[in-house]
Amino acid sequence: MPIKMPALKLETPAEDIPFGRGFYQVEEEVLYLPVEYYWPPKRFYSYLDSEAVSLHLDRNGRLIFIEVAVPRRRWQVLDEFTTPDLVWPGKVKFADFRQTITEPNIFCDCTRRKLLIMFENAQADHNNIYIAENLIGQVAGGGYLTAIWAIDIIDDFAGRKIAAWRQSIRKAAIPAPRIS
Repeated sequence: MPIKMPALKLETPAEDIPFGRGFYQVEEEVLYLPVEYYWPPKRFYSYLDSEAVSLHLDRNGRLIFIEVAVPRRRWQVLDEFTTPDLVWPGKVKFADFRQTITEPNIFCDCTRRKLLIMFENAQADHNNIYIAENLIGQVAGGGYLTAIWAIDIIDDFAGRKIAAWRQSIRKAAIPAPRIS
C-alpha cells in the first residue's frame, strides 16, 4: 500500500546546507533536481517513488536526486504561488526506503520557474526546512514530509547546464590543502 507522506528524521542545528538546483530537460520534458553534499560522497541506495515523482536516497537516508516526470505544460499553475517566508536550516534524513508513495500534486507559478510537489495537504503545524539550496521541505508536526518547494528552475538542453553546475560544485567542495 502506498504511503501518503514520507517519514523524516530531522536534526538541528544543521551543518552546511547542501547544494541544490532545478534543471528542466527540455528535450525529455523531465525536471531533475540534484542535491550535492560537501562530504561524505553520496551514492544511490534507495528510492521513494510514484509514477510521476521519484526521490532518490543514499544509504544514510539523505535526498540526492528528485525526478519529476511530468511535462511542464501539465503542471497546474497557481495564481497566488508564494514560497515559504520562514525557512529553518536542518539536516533532513528520510526514514522510509523502497516505498511507493501516493501520486503527489504538482503546482507551479505562472513563470514555471518554481514548483510545489504536494504529498498531502496537511495545514496544521508545519515547519519549513532547507533540504538544499533552492529546495524547501514542508514538514508536518509528526515528522512527515507534506511538500517540497523547488525554487529557481532553469531550462537545460542535452544536460549541459546540469553537468556544468555539478562540475562547479565539485570544484568548490574540494578542501584547500593545509600548510603546517
